[in-house]
Amino acid sequence: MARRGLFRWKIAGYVARIASGIVDPGEFDSGVLARHVVEAIRSVGMQLRDERNGVLVCPLCGKGPFTRRGYFLHLTRLHYSHLIDLVEVEADRIAGVARNVVS
Repeated sequence: MARRGLFRWKIAGYVARIASGIVDPGEFDSGVLARHVVEAIRSVGMQLRDERNGVLVCPLCGKGPFTRRGYFLHLTRLHYSHLIDLVEVEADRIAGVARNVVS
């Protein structure tokens, strides 16, 4: 697998773990990824966490209910490219805000 593909796969997995509640967003950190990408992963993961009456429902397509593991698998299998797109947009937004603050 090409390096870029590996990073995309890892990022989608991180987002899905946070969204499904397998990993706490406060505990997630990566020494490899840039700080703004880590923040974007946390943000997108929290936005995709939709728990109704104790069960997880996908806010992207409305399917559910899911267990934590089931929701993780659903996100990574059905919404893989959407997860990557969401993280890229959020990372660009965060980096843009940081640039404007520094300037």
